[in-house]
Amino acid sequence: MITPVLSGDLPMINLTTTFTIPRSPYSIRENNRILCIGSCFAENMGHRLADLPLDVSNQALGTLFHPLNILEGLKPQVLKTSDLYKQGNLYVHPDFHSQFMGENPDEFISMLAEIKSSTLAFLTKSQFLIITWGTAFYYEDQVLGRAIANCHKQLATRFSKKQSTVEEICQAYETFIHKNPHLKVIISVSPVRHTRDGMAENAVSKAILRLAANELVGKFPDQVIYFPAYEIMLDELRDYRFYQTDMIHPTEQAVNYIYERFKQAHFTDNLLVIAKRWQEIYNTLQHRPHPLQYPQHCEVLKRLRKEVEMDQSGIDKSKLFTKIDQQLLALS
Repeated sequence: MITPVLSGDLPMINLTTTFTIPRSPYSIRENNRILCIGSCFAENMGHRLADLPLDVSNQALGTLFHPLNILEGLKPQVLKTSDLYKQGNLYVHPDFHSQFMGENPDEFISMLAEIKSSTLAFLTKSQFLIITWGTAFYYEDQVLGRAIANCHKQLATRFSKKQSTVEEICQAYETFIHKNPHLKVIISVSPVRHTRDGMAENAVSKAILRLAANELVGKFPDQVIYFPAYEIMLDELRDYRFYQTDMIHPTEQAVNYIYERFKQAHFTDNLLVIAKRWQEIYNTLQHRPHPLQYPQHCEVLKRLRKEVEMDQSGIDKSKLFTKIDQQLLALS
């Protein structure tokens, strides 16, 4: 006779493949300076870090996908008007994202040079560099005779598609790491699949990136660490409910989950406490009361501001004050 199992007697079922991420020996602490660069996933991480008492430069050069294009963005460069592409009445640069456009070539180049200069100056004073690689594929402009970061929808016949090797990527980054001994470099591979390259081709591309990251960690254990964003998405979050409707990009919930894993691996205990408290404050600020409750909610915000003022930890709380004051102004 088979005895039925009551629902309350069912054993707990593990519905995900989890794995341990070692605590980083190079912990991020309050007031650290961090430069985030690379794919849109780096931007997602940088956006969240920027809400904390950290000095963050987030995607100053726009979204970049290829490891060597990213690295070019972190090195001095002579920018020339002859490199510009024209789109209608506007100009764009093949080494920058399309968010940067200009009407006057000379003025546009000057603007880009200033952005580049500011980014490099920020890097020299940073403790951490967070890089997310997206693809090992890149395009070479046959007119300019060099690799570029963005085709900007120019004629396809102008470009030839190529794929970097593990050796090419590692060699370039080894030189950069040697020149920046003050930097702790956190490398991740974007979990976003580049389906336009083809699924099989994307798998090879990601494998190249992962091998390159692994080799750099092995060669520079005191300076480089790998954060497994790619593995978290493919294994712990292996379900299409964690993808947007395009079935390629992670949902906000998935990004938040990966960010939580990042915090646990890379934040000091004190910064974890601060992040938790600040998130509670941000949750209060995100509340949208009924218009009839504006006066009461304003009082809540004023009390919250006083609590922040009374904090004697010595951390920079200007970001909190700015957000609280903005909310008070909006309700007044």
